[in-house]
Amino acid sequence: MATSVFLIGATCLALLSSQGSAADPNNKSGVAFRKPQLDLASSRAQSAAPSADSAADALSAPPITIPNKTSQSDTEDLSEKRQTLQGEVRYAKAKLEAAQKQFALQTAAGDLEKAEHLDQEVKDWQARYSSAKAQLDEVEKQLTEVSQGKASAASTADEVVVPGENLEVFVNEDPSFNGIYQVRRGGYIIMPQIGRIAVAGKSLSAAEAAVKRALQSSQLHSASVMIERKQGADIENGPLIYLSGEFRNPGQWHIPTGITPTLVNVILSSGGVSDKADLTRVRVMRIAANKSVVEEVNVAKILEGGGLTSDITLGEGDVITVPAGPANLVYVTGNVAHQGSFPLKQGERVSAYAAILQNGGFARFADQKSVYVLRALPDGTKAKLPVDISAIKRGQRPDVQLQSNDILVVPEKWFSW
Repeated sequence: MATSVFLIGATCLALLSSQGSAADPNNKSGVAFRKPQLDLASSRAQSAAPSADSAADALSAPPITIPNKTSQSDTEDLSEKRQTLQGEVRYAKAKLEAAQKQFALQTAAGDLEKAEHLDQEVKDWQARYSSAKAQLDEVEKQLTEVSQGKASAASTADEVVVPGENLEVFVNEDPSFNGIYQVRRGGYIIMPQIGRIAVAGKSLSAAEAAVKRALQSSQLHSASVMIERKQGADIENGPLIYLSGEFRNPGQWHIPTGITPTLVNVILSSGGVSDKADLTRVRVMRIAANKSVVEEVNVAKILEGGGLTSDITLGEGDVITVPAGPANLVYVTGNVAHQGSFPLKQGERVSAYAAILQNGGFARFADQKSVYVLRALPDGTKAKLPVDISAIKRGQRPDVQLQSNDILVVPEKWFSW
């Protein structure tokens, strides 16, 4: 009898040692099981698809240390740890699923002792899987932070405006300010009628705000400004003069090498001005002693040969503005066949009677004796000039020569029946 007891006890101890089960605080059998150690390297060598005998494997593994803070230089280390943890997660998950299957089979078979043992093994694999998954999530988070840090730094560097690049400016309220502006070595752009605007070292949004403030301070009541980078060599390098207003080709004019430009030379070389241009009041704006200085020049007089000595020399960054002149129109209204206006060219002479005939002549009830001309005076008032067309046709009175912006009125007779 004693020999039988001894053999049964030895057999139980051998079985427990080979199965390697862990101590279970819920074990009511009173038997303390020993948990053997499992090397992580040997666990990677095993197949990810467990067999039914995998419940005998040990469950503990040395923890993987994860740094709390990372820098860009840690990216490679974190990537390596991520790869290691991904393998650990896959292995632990496979072991967990295998243990769960064995536990279900033994429970269904009614083997309570094996089921109790496998229940603890499931818990241990679950703990190991959760721990590895948590460490993997932390590594993934740190890698994301490093990646975002690099992207943010690159984005900030790309966004800052630097000297030498080209900016395309859009102003919704006044397209005449639209154009491509080069950031000069001093860190500024030069806009027509405004002058220098510091933009270097600013983000695009800050540069937009700077241009908006400059426009609203002197040119526009409200300005909506958008700035885009213009990639590549969209404009030539070299000194520039800026043209605005009634130029045929407004924008930037490049000063040729070895040439000293003058105002008349630039106007002619740039393609000239539009028909609306008023060359008697051309303005040149330049920066002197950090202040904007504006000079008005009568270019029309210079072109007529009466003021060549008044032509001025221009330099880099100067801004030329050619304003629009009077409309040069004559208006005909009242009892005429066709009311409207017609342009009066410079030097052209048109009389009141001729203007009426150009507009189809008199209407049926026109009062030819009471025709008059409204003419604007320098003080802003209007003068009424009587024109008796009946007397003019009989040669008793001279006709009135019309001027730009005159209004010729043909009234109706008091009694028209």
